[in-house]
Amino acid sequence: MQHSQTIDALLRHINRAQVFLRWLRGEGESLVASAQLLGGSHWARRASTVVHAARAGHDLSAHRGALRSLRRLLHLEFVRDLETPEAARFAALHPDDPRADQARLCAEALDRGVRALEALRLAGISGVEGAA
Repeated sequence: MQHSQTIDALLRHINRAQVFLRWLRGEGESLVASAQLLGGSHWARRASTVVHAARAGHDLSAHRGALRSLRRLLHLEFVRDLETPEAARFAALHPDDPRADQARLCAEALDRGVRALEALRLAGISGVEGAA
């Protein structure tokens, strides 16, 4: 019984990773735009690198650090220090701006994707492009 539960959990993580990869490939420009909005051109380049890797079918485990950092950006973890450029960008953003909602949706997608990729890594599965 325990063995089948473990396999079921692993299959769920693979499915979530596949959904995340499809999202990156299809909606990756929204991630790049959200990174630009909240972090500037440096963050947009990081997001673009991840999106291009996903679209090219490369293993996203090589981009684990960038994915985690982008997740932190979109969860506004860098605005705690009011002297950062990210804090200034966030302060300039009106909460009703549709781009703020788009950034929230990207943050949620990154949450699910990063968790799934990390679970697969812990299970010893690398080459996430093969799971997609």
